Amino acid sequence: MSKGMQLTNVEKEFFKNLETMGDRLSVEDINVAIESLILYRRQLTEKEKAEAKEKKEREKKEKEREHAQAVTSMDLPLDWKNAFASSEITAGVHADSISDGLVMCLNALGRVDIEYISEITGASYKEVIEALKGSIYQNPETWNECFYKGWETADEYLSGNMAAKWKAAKKADVKYCGWFSENLKAIERVMPPAVSCEEIYVAPGTPWIPAKYIDDFIVHLIEEREGDPFIRRCYALRDDEWRCAFNVRHNEETGTWEIPEKRRYSNNSFRHRVDYAYGTGRMNALVILEKMLNHNPVVVKDEIRDPKSASGYKKVINRNETLLAQQKQKLILEEFRNWIWNDESRREELERIYESRFSSIRGRHYDGSFLTFPQMSKSVSLYDYQKNAVARIILSPNTLLAHDVGAGKTYVMIAAGMEMKRMGISNKNLYVVPNNLVGQWKKIFAEMYPDAKLLVVEPKNFTPEKRYDTLCRIRDIEYDGIIMAFSCFDNIGISQKEEEEELNAAFDSLRRSSEQVLGKTRAASAKIKSIRQALDKIIKTAARENSVYFDELGVNTLFVDEAHNYKNVSIDSSFAGSIRGLASGGSKKCDLMMKKVKCVQKYNNGRGVVFATGTPVTNSVTDLYVMQKYLQGGTLSLLEIDSFRAWCGMFAEKQEEFEVDVDTSEYRIVSRFSKFHNLPELTALVAEIADFHSVDRSAGIPDFDGYDDALTGKTPALEQYLKDISDRVDQIRCGYVKSSEDNMLKVTVDGRKAALDIRLADPTASFDYNSKVYRCAENVFDIYMKTAPDKRTQLVFCDSS
Repeated sequence: MSKGMQLTNVEKEFFKNLETMGDRLSVEDINVAIESLILYRRQLTEKEKAEAKEKKEREKKEKEREHAQAVTSMDLPLDWKNAFASSEITAGVHADSISDGLVMCLNALGRVDIEYISEITGASYKEVIEALKGSIYQNPETWNECFYKGWETADEYLSGNMAAKWKAAKKADVKYCGWFSENLKAIERVMPPAVSCEEIYVAPGTPWIPAKYIDDFIVHLIEEREGDPFIRRCYALRDDEWRCAFNVRHNEETGTWEIPEKRRYSNNSFRHRVDYAYGTGRMNALVILEKMLNHNPVVVKDEIRDPKSASGYKKVINRNETLLAQQKQKLILEEFRNWIWNDESRREELERIYESRFSSIRGRHYDGSFLTFPQMSKSVSLYDYQKNAVARIILSPNTLLAHDVGAGKTYVMIAAGMEMKRMGISNKNLYVVPNNLVGQWKKIFAEMYPDAKLLVVEPKNFTPEKRYDTLCRIRDIEYDGIIMAFSCFDNIGISQKEEEEELNAAFDSLRRSSEQVLGKTRAASAKIKSIRQALDKIIKTAARENSVYFDELGVNTLFVDEAHNYKNVSIDSSFAGSIRGLASGGSKKCDLMMKKVKCVQKYNNGRGVVFATGTPVTNSVTDLYVMQKYLQGGTLSLLEIDSFRAWCGMFAEKQEEFEVDVDTSEYRIVSRFSKFHNLPELTALVAEIADFHSVDRSAGIPDFDGYDDALTGKTPALEQYLKDISDRVDQIRCGYVKSSEDNMLKVTVDGRKAALDIRLADPTASFDYNSKVYRCAENVFDIYMKTAPDKRTQLVFCDSS
């Protein structure tokens, strides 16, 4: 017995009997009795511990219940004073009803504020909350255990990722004894319907599929025999060794996948399946699968001698081996799609992941009818769709104003900026506009807000000699609006300190993901190395004196007109460079714009950027991704589709096809995006940032009467010229001519000229009645003669010569 331990009555009786019967008991009887006593003491101790733990849990729950009651009781101290009691914002403002007070609150502050509504209506906080329930909801992630904080309008709270909001509300409802029960009911009423597996597009490389399922698929594809799944028997390794040596790795930061030990099946009984059934002698199944995971082209190349190259060799596509490998790629893809959904537990987990990330997003409707624009000139009146767009800009973090040309985007941005300044949402608004539109913007701004304090920055007052003083004025003086030309804005840099912080943040994020065994890929390691080199370069760069940088200007909201001019942002070069139609390298000004956008959002809680363009997407899938990257970077990161590779894995399907080469003499294998998938989810994501409005331009325009193609045959001169072009292409590809002397662009231009009229490419050629130019002139003259009595007019467009 330990010192100080209290004996129970049972133990006291035991020792008393032991003392009385001591002479009549054997040593064995005494030992048995003592063991029984020890067992009794152990059981008693465990019971006491369990009771103590249970008591502690009860006390904890009681404290939590008392705390929950305290923070949700809606009681205020007797000496409580409303924050708006002596504010200029509410001076002379009165609402006859609490519902009117909500509208006036949104108009004045751009958000729900219980204190403001209470002050202008005279109602208590509790009365305001009770009266507006159903029209407003308290966000459990922003209320900070204050009963009158964190309230949002119903359309704001009941939009976005509803699965995530339900999860947060459920957790808070349990913790705070049912305080958020109405939130749960409201979310469940509007929750988008679940998406079944038949409606979900998946393929190897789909970013949200856990890597463990790719491991299982490899086992199914290569090791599984009919009636006998030969799961991981070919290696006698412990689980942790298997995990390190063979499991598929996926780095979410870069969107890259890696299959280690791709030759693991080369010398065992599975060789036939990996090298022939689903692979080739030149490219086995695991190599093909890894390329599919990373959306890289499946191409087999041979190395041939080339005296012109530095190494003496060059690589050329082996067409037959490539076609064979691509056939195996199709087999693997078909097998994956048949396999991925055929297990019930796997299907349920994947559907649950997809719903929580993508299919539970609910769009929000923005109604700007509450806006009164008290500072705007009475001579200006906005249309309803413009008011709704202003409301979106005020109430949402970032906005893509995708209105048609002529729809009045300028008016929307000016009104939104002035309203946000009046509401205290933004203190400094910078409008970046094309050089030729600066004067127009200044005129419209003066028309809408004659009393506004405006600064206009044009190239003439942003010369190197005047630049520092102009930037100091922007930094130090409070303006209602700053209008700046593109060329001026592009000449403002980011400070060394800001660039260093941005690179360090990216470095730390990549390092954390790569420290995990299954997150360490070659691409991630290479990117870490490149970031480290960029950091070293910045550190060695001497800071310029007498410079003011963009991050020092204090810009709260950045408006960019004609934002499509900044869509050429650098993306994953190792991926995009292999796909036809996608440019991997971006322009310096666009990469700098991305840094400036992230800088504004960094210091404004993720908000503060408005892009306006009538053509958000023109001719490339990258346009949409770049717009989302600018305005929705945080959301893409949360969904783990932040990298372009992962984004494409979610929404696009790549195919390899043969196309006629530029010289028309042979075919080449090219990769391009041919299909798009999961479009409802992509649409829901884009709808969170984009405000669309189309202008009806069909009024008064006659219906299109169709057209007839005028076909011309290939002339002998053109046929000979195309042979010459083919020879030029061979010379260029083999490196026999310098790019300054001849290149593919010159070949393409010359080919288009010759196809129009051979004399454009060869001035010495004679006139030919079979040329396209003559056929066009013949048709124009024919139409002229037929319509001469009516004096009709023709428009003839020619983009060459």
